[in-house]
Amino acid sequence: MAKPKNKLRCAIYTRKSTDEGLDKDFNSLDAQREACAAYVLSQQHEGWTLLPEFYDDGGHSGGTLERPALQQLLADVQAAKIDVVVVYKIDRLTRSLADFAKIVDVLDEAEASFVSVTQAFSTTSSMGRLTLNVLLSFAQFEREVGAERIRDKIAASKAKGMWMGGSVPLGYKAVDRKLVVIPKEAETVREIMRRYLEADSIRALVGELRRDGIVSKRYVSKRGNAKGGNPFKRGSLTWLLSNPLYVGEVRHKDKTYPGQHDAIVDQETFDSIQRKLKARGSSGSAAGPKRRLALLAGMIRDDRGRPMSPTHTKNHGRRYTYYASNMNDDSDAPALRLPAGEIEQAVRRAVARWLRTDTNVRELMTSKQANEKQRAFENAEQLAADVEHLAVSNASEVLSRIALSVAVGENGISGSFEPATALGISENDEGTPIKAHFKIPFERQNYGHEPRLRLQPAEPDRVAKDDRLVELLGRAFAANEELLQMDEVTAGTIKTTKLRHLQRLARLSYLDPTIIRSILNGTQPKGLSARSLWRMGDLPIRFADQRDALGFSHS
Repeated sequence: MAKPKNKLRCAIYTRKSTDEGLDKDFNSLDAQREACAAYVLSQQHEGWTLLPEFYDDGGHSGGTLERPALQQLLADVQAAKIDVVVVYKIDRLTRSLADFAKIVDVLDEAEASFVSVTQAFSTTSSMGRLTLNVLLSFAQFEREVGAERIRDKIAASKAKGMWMGGSVPLGYKAVDRKLVVIPKEAETVREIMRRYLEADSIRALVGELRRDGIVSKRYVSKRGNAKGGNPFKRGSLTWLLSNPLYVGEVRHKDKTYPGQHDAIVDQETFDSIQRKLKARGSSGSAAGPKRRLALLAGMIRDDRGRPMSPTHTKNHGRRYTYYASNMNDDSDAPALRLPAGEIEQAVRRAVARWLRTDTNVRELMTSKQANEKQRAFENAEQLAADVEHLAVSNASEVLSRIALSVAVGENGISGSFEPATALGISENDEGTPIKAHFKIPFERQNYGHEPRLRLQPAEPDRVAKDDRLVELLGRAFAANEELLQMDEVTAGTIKTTKLRHLQRLARLSYLDPTIIRSILNGTQPKGLSARSLWRMGDLPIRFADQRDALGFSHS
């Protein structure tokens, strides 16, 4: 009599990136679930039984773990309610190698496994995990290529003079994704620019506009709430005065292109304003045109609320720039200092990283329309690129427009900004700005009586993949597959040199999954190269010995 099989409780997980089509009677999630259920039924002789619970994530990206159904699934796995997780394809579960590693850890701890219906892989063996890692690397690559296509699309569209969304500037309205002039608002813009040419400074003009009741653009959100109509601040006014949209141009990073919309201000007036802005920005310095522009001027304060102003020192002919606390308000407390270049780059990276995190952008959105979500992600990618790559003067305008605020405190540097309007996303029902937050760690050191701050080394935002190493791994798995498909007769007909070459390659397909994942992520030790890995004589069998031999235990 055959021994009865152990009962394995199976849960089906389904996912779709957008909401489009989910209202149909039979949608993509239903199709995935039907295929998975049929597979579980085919394994009934192995003791597989299907649980009745549904774990469906409609409208959620595979690039994050912050998905309701996935979180519930993992919680049930940890509670020992599930033995096997069944999906239609691996990328339905996740498109991120790092997230996949976290999911596997949860499954291992609960002694559960993972099965893909259309791909013959599971996590029940180390070889299966290794193959899954390689497959997931292609899913992640596909996602990154998609982001590059969006960036290329934005660049190509702007080169044709198209307006690619975001907050609609004063003087225009958006009609079918095109800017159309509003005559009354356009006259307000011209009035502001005329006044600036006559004013002593932007600060003085801010006071004049406030006195005369000239405010920012008013508009109605998609929820019907009245927005805008606020007094101009220095940052928003500077952005308006320097915006090339008003002369019929479209800006992309540090280039401008002829736009498809009508100009509001003539080129001569606009050029005069830019010359005055530039002159005002460089006056009062002995360095003249060599004076360093301060990215965070007016946006950074210390823990006592004092503005931190740009300053510099010279030592042996070298110039060192800092942000230092303004001593006018509280001369008893020592000033704080931060290296200007370090804090500026750290803030740029932190803001761009926040904007490129799908979960953050998704949490801002209230609309369920797929095209509006796509537009918000495109705007977020464009805004992140502007923050990271624009020249200091232009990047400062962008940061002012999103109301960046940086606070230097005892326990670190914290920052906030308001991304919703720039991304074309409606604000909340209360009408209050939606704020995004980030933190930057630092170390505090004392130099005499003056405390100075040093930023902790940051992890690189983008991994430095070694393409030759990744290619070598791909060739190794291809060689291994070719050898496994050979029979004895076929192997005997191949030249000995070629057979040895395939065998030498194939051994690398049995590397520790941790090493494989590190190479695919670009976090391998600096000394590891395709040449050194290929020339390695004996590859240890034990994973721990492999990590030690390749320098992973010291990295």
